[in-house]
Amino acid sequence: MTRVKICGLTDRRDLEYALAAGADAVGFVVEIERSCHCITAKKARALIECIPVFVNSVAVISPPDLDDAVRLSRETNADLLQVHSTLGPDEVCALRRMVPQKIIAAAAPGSKDARLFEGAADAVLLDTLKDGMLGGSGETHNWDLSAALAKSLQLPVILAGGLNPSNVKEAILRVRPYAVDVSSGVETDGMKDPSKMKAFVDQVRSCP
Repeated sequence: MTRVKICGLTDRRDLEYALAAGADAVGFVVEIERSCHCITAKKARALIECIPVFVNSVAVISPPDLDDAVRLSRETNADLLQVHSTLGPDEVCALRRMVPQKIIAAAAPGSKDARLFEGAADAVLLDTLKDGMLGGSGETHNWDLSAALAKSLQLPVILAGGLNPSNVKEAILRVRPYAVDVSSGVETDGMKDPSKMKAFVDQVRSCP
């Protein structure tokens, strides 16, 4: 069964909506100031402490170096770290040895990075690259590229980028990822929408 991560949660209300919708994992964008979903490590940790067992917490980070990544690992105490576009495969591999969390490496499906992270990360998240920025665009990418990676990579593939309740089922059937990741696709006017969250999870659960 394809797992669901609802990302970009900023407060207790968002978290409760995601849990009620049935998310398998919840994500917090930590100290990435360009994101409208950015929160502090301290706030992320406070929210993470409210998460029940069997739901994974993910700290989405963009650290300038390994030392900062280790700091965010410690300060958030998340179950997993999702690293965006700052650390290369060798550094990600080193980070795995330095922190207790499993590491999700974000990459664009058309780049060589996705394959380079094989053996370095515990999973790879495929997201849309737009204007030099990986993720946060709310736009889809070439799912055929993602499908090829999901089939060939020897690690879990998480599909992100422009997913919403109306297209996630098609995305899963085409790509067959380990998990899907959604943020703006379950929002209305920039706010997390509980009905869209539930609809998204229901669509994922309906996939054969």
